[in-house]
Amino acid sequence: YGQDDPMRRNVMPLMTVALASAVLAPLPAGAANNPSAHQHGHAELQVAIDTNTADVFLRSPAYNLLGFEHEPRTEQQHQQLADLEQWLMSTPLINTEDGNCNVEDASFHSSWPEATRHHSDHAHEHHDHDHEDGQANDHSDIEITQSLTCDGLADHQTLTTPMVKHFPALEHLDVQWIGPEGQGATRLEAGDQQFRVGR
Repeated sequence: YGQDDPMRRNVMPLMTVALASAVLAPLPAGAANNPSAHQHGHAELQVAIDTNTADVFLRSPAYNLLGFEHEPRTEQQHQQLADLEQWLMSTPLINTEDGNCNVEDASFHSSWPEATRHHSDHAHEHHDHDHEDGQANDHSDIEITQSLTCDGLADHQTLTTPMVKHFPALEHLDVQWIGPEGQGATRLEAGDQQFRVGR
């Protein structure tokens, strides 16, 4: 967005207050289930940069990342969720062009009441209440926080993200950042992997 873009003007005052805390702590379940913030094909990525570290917060409808929004019911869906969680816990959601960011800490949260890490040893037939997609269990979000270390991060004005390329259902990703060089926002469309954080 340009300097005079109205979306940029609306976003920026909120970022200085909320971004640092948002990337460190996920939103409560009620906020995660807010339909007004839920749009298929769209996700939000917030980044707080400090020298050689970055805190990252991602919020996305589950559909963008899994292809479904209800709580996993089949073994295949449970495996999809486990694979997604493993990928998100180990893959930096932002990186330098040299690829030298590493995940130091990460957390994964979904709107579903059952903890995702403990699904494999439970029988799940009781979770199937004949709800169809788009009814009782719709508007499920997934939230991820990551703490990254990136050697030479302060020297990089261009960062990359694997999100849009890795998840074909993700049509655009709104990125907001704040760091030593200031703050800004941009939107990545299908095929975009880079954004600038420098002046």
